[in-house]
Amino acid sequence: GTVGTYRGLCLLVQFPDVPSTLPRQEVENFCNLPGYRGFGNNGSVYDYYLENSRGRFKYTNSVAAYYTAKHPRSYYTDEKVTDGKRARELITEALRDLKSKGFDFSDLSVDGEGFVYAVNVFYAGERVNNWPKGLWPHSWSLEEPLELADDGRSAFDYQITNLGSELTLATFCHENGHMVCDFPDFYDYGYESYGVGNYCLMAFSGSDPKNPVNISAYMRYKAGWIGKVTTITDGLD
Repeated sequence: GTVGTYRGLCLLVQFPDVPSTLPRQEVENFCNLPGYRGFGNNGSVYDYYLENSRGRFKYTNSVAAYYTAKHPRSYYTDEKVTDGKRARELITEALRDLKSKGFDFSDLSVDGEGFVYAVNVFYAGERVNNWPKGLWPHSWSLEEPLELADDGRSAFDYQITNLGSELTLATFCHENGHMVCDFPDFYDYGYESYGVGNYCLMAFSGSDPKNPVNISAYMRYKAGWIGKVTTITDGLD
């Protein structure tokens, strides 16, 4: 289960030629502020998980100040470079810079091996890559764990996406469902079917990314957020 108070890390990245488009405080509010309504979103990330868990999962993010990358955006979006390589490089840069400045990683939630559950990365500007090249939004892991603190806390799993001109709940909440709650995808990877379609965040999450559908009852049950899931056949011969 995933019950209690959890805290992830949110990195903000800009480029020498593509400056930040949204203030850090806006991202802080999007992640953590109860009742957030920015850009038409129905609550914050914190609100979404609090409601879905019936108050049993309180998830916030520590939002760092903007990091300015070492290279212009075109360096990281170069589609001739192996998929994911430059995204990993950018994230490693930002984490090492944060560590060098004495950032306090001690309140981040870690698993039994000391890995931070969630490293969320927002980069300035629009998406310019084709799937799945360069900085195409994705979730993965670093090439190897990066130690953040003397107590053994390390970064490994991450998700990265572009900031664009507005923030939306659906993708951010979906990816954190993977990282923090260990939820699987409920869409069909081969697209032979719709999976569970618009009936779960971990599938297609509905038609409005600013007001995503709930997490399915089965996943909430597995997370320890609701009691036993019953079906129409329970109790029948």
